[in-house]
Amino acid sequence: MTASPVAAAPAGPRWLGRHRIELASCASTSDIAMALARAGCPHGTVVRADAQTAGRGRLGRAWASPPGRHLYLSAVVRIDPARPTTERAALTLAVGVGVVDAVRAAGATAAGLKWPNDVLVDGRKLAGVLCEASGDAIVVGIGVNLAGGDGALPPDLAGSATTLADATGAAVDRPAFIATLLAALEPWLDRFAAAGPAAILGPWQDRMVPGLRLTWDRAGQPVTGRAAGLDPDGALRLIDDAGATHRVVAGDLAVGPPR
Repeated sequence: MTASPVAAAPAGPRWLGRHRIELASCASTSDIAMALARAGCPHGTVVRADAQTAGRGRLGRAWASPPGRHLYLSAVVRIDPARPTTERAALTLAVGVGVVDAVRAAGATAAGLKWPNDVLVDGRKLAGVLCEASGDAIVVGIGVNLAGGDGALPPDLAGSATTLADATGAAVDRPAFIATLLAALEPWLDRFAAAGPAAILGPWQDRMVPGLRLTWDRAGQPVTGRAAGLDPDGALRLIDDAGATHRVVAGDLAVGPPR
């Protein structure tokens, strides 16, 4: 993966994380954030836990959440209810841009995006995003693998995932990284709120892993090709090995296999 330039660290956030809940452990930070959203909590409320017992990712997958090692955080983002549902779904792209900017600022300069919401380093997953609707809000769940070394990841993930410490070769100061993440994420959420997906597509494509080979599970039929950018609505363009272009709006996308 080609390294990309790293921008200067952004200034601190104005609204994201001003109201913050810190927990030693919970089932899922997103479950708590969704309940808070329905109860009327402020825009930008953040829930963070040292451990989760039922963390989750896309398509109902479990997200390994051992205590004290990684980052498990969810934020309540209130969206203009007049914004079309199809546009609201593209919020995950804005979040991905912010997460990539944060991990690059922390030293993982080779980090890039895999549609719709994974952050990869050298083909291995470093971070993931899960956005879920809760009334007039979207709860943004973010998981970032931080601590490195032996035992940092479950054995079944060791070959497909990585951590920020392993990607940078240095220990990670978790509070400092959280501050970097919130500061990097807020401007992209503001841009999305102001202008919708149009403000995000170019920056997302600038940060995508170039030429990433993917296998798409299309209703049980695998389609393998390379990621070729986004359509105006945020759908992925996948060019298969026969040269045909497919629009991916949902479904499972696995990295590889190599050609």
